Amino acid sequence: MVYHFVILSDEVEDFRREIDIDATATFQDLQDIILKSCNYKNDQMTSFFICGADWSKDYEITMIDMNDKDSVLPVTKVMDRTHLDDTFGKEPGAKVMFLFDPMCERYLYMQLKSLEDKRHILKPEITLSKGKAPKQIEDFDKLVGGIDDDMYGSDDFDPEEMDLDGYQSLDDIEGIESGEY
Repeated sequence: MVYHFVILSDEVEDFRREIDIDATATFQDLQDIILKSCNYKNDQMTSFFICGADWSKDYEITMIDMNDKDSVLPVTKVMDRTHLDDTFGKEPGAKVMFLFDPMCERYLYMQLKSLEDKRHILKPEITLSKGKAPKQIEDFDKLVGGIDDDMYGSDDFDPEEMDLDGYQSLDDIEGIESGEY
């Protein structure tokens, strides 16, 4: 069976990718073809989020298992061990968010549009590549632009004006200098 995914961006209006991939492929294979289709480097901690009908995140599929063996958290699904057909089955319409810029939490939005039950392919195929992909890594300073250097207060701040009644100064606490406190 072959899955046909459509991939869009909320940052670049004319960006569109369509990918055919065999259902037995892994999420690692899907990530690799997405990165290739966008000319992105494979140097980020990307993730897939399987979503509900309203794009709410149901669960994450990561590059590496981040849980330690003693963790009480559920076992993380890992890209190279999770097959597409185990997640999507035979129903088109599944929604997926691909986190491609983890620092700034930027996503590509994917939907499983169709499937061909009697077809198989050895390697994923980019069937449509339209528009330029969003920049892979956004400049964090640009993203938070407009915040000036004075964001934590003004130059007019006078510590002598603070009302510290009822609070003990660190200088007055015995043992603070010796590290005994």
